This record gives sequence, C-alpha cells and structure tokens, in this order.
Amino acid sequence: MKTQFFQQIAGLGFTGNFLLNINQDETGILTVSAVLKKGSITATAGNSLPPMLFKGTAEELDEGFFEQFAQPVKQTAGIINNLEDYQKQLEKAKKNVKNGNDKTAKNSASETDDETDEEPQNLFTPQVDDAQAKAEKKRLYDDAMEKVKELAQNTKYAEALAQLPDPADYPDKVEAIEAKRQTLQAGKEAYDKLTASFND
Repeated sequence: MKTQFFQQIAGLGFTGNFLLNINQDETGILTVSAVLKKGSITATAGNSLPPMLFKGTAEELDEGFFEQFAQPVKQTAGIINNLEDYQKQLEKAKKNVKNGNDKTAKNSASETDDETDEEPQNLFTPQVDDAQAKAEKKRLYDDAMEKVKELAQNTKYAEALAQLPDPADYPDKVEAIEAKRQTLQAGKEAYDKLTASFND
C-alpha cells in the first residue's frame, strides 16, 4: 500500500524534529499530538509551546489532517525561529558587555542581563489572572459542548464524539463528558443500524 504521508510531512517546510503521538480510545477515536522541537531551543523556553492536538476517526483524519496541520506547523516554526534569533541577539549583547572596558557600563549591563535572562522563561507563559483563565476554560468547554450538540442534532455522531472535550482537561466535568459520550455512542450505533437496514 502506497501513501504520501512522508511526502506531505516534508512538504510542510520545517526543520527540526516532529514528535507524533497517536492514541486510540475504546470508541475508535484517534487523538494525534504533534510537537515541533528544534535543537537547544526546546531545552529552554521552547518547551512551553503546547502540542498540537487533532481528534477524529481514522477516516476523518485521513481526509483533513494535513489541511488542519499545515498552518499551526508554519506558526510554530516561526515562533521557534524568532526565539532562536532572540537568543542569538542576547548572546551577542552579553559578549559586547563582557568586552566593554567601562565598569559602570558592565554593572548596568549586568542588571539588564539579569532582567533579560528572565524574559525567555516568561516569553510564552504570560501571567494570566486565575479568574480570567477559569472563565476562558469554561467558555471553551461550553463552545465545544454546543458544537457537539449541533453535530448530534444533524446525526453526525462520529464528528460529535471527536469534538467532545478531553476529560483530563476538565476534571470537574468528567461525569458530564462521559454521560454525553455514552449518549452519542448509543445514538451512533442506532443510526448505523438504521442506515444499514435501509441499505440492505
């Protein structure tokens, strides 16, 4: 069987390592996690880049994975390249300070270096108000559940199952998510039987 998987990966135009993790749950839904890593960048601030997550059935991922995958890959590669440039400029500035003869300049540059050293750690992790983060998380959950409801109403049960939020991300909603998963699974099975009986 011939596929073009690796040709499509190469066509994304990135340099570095892609780590792909594929998980299949008991309902047949696949979760693909992809992380782009590049050299020493990943040993510092680049580690705070979140993985790209894609969920769906094998058929859905076959149809749309690379279309959804291409844009985040370009954005992530751009962030890593910007971070590399920033770190190179930082090293250059440190060397210039060390080579300077003026002790006053050295001292003030040293204070600036101390402040700048903290910058990469916070570059991708802005301090967010806890209440604001909780509100955003709740909004994402509500949006996902609304999308699931719409898909189920249109008898798109497989897509609805793929859109369900991950219980690990919402520990306080595990029971609600699992109940919705069971309802959708039952609906999908009934719909599949009905469709099969019409096709017979």
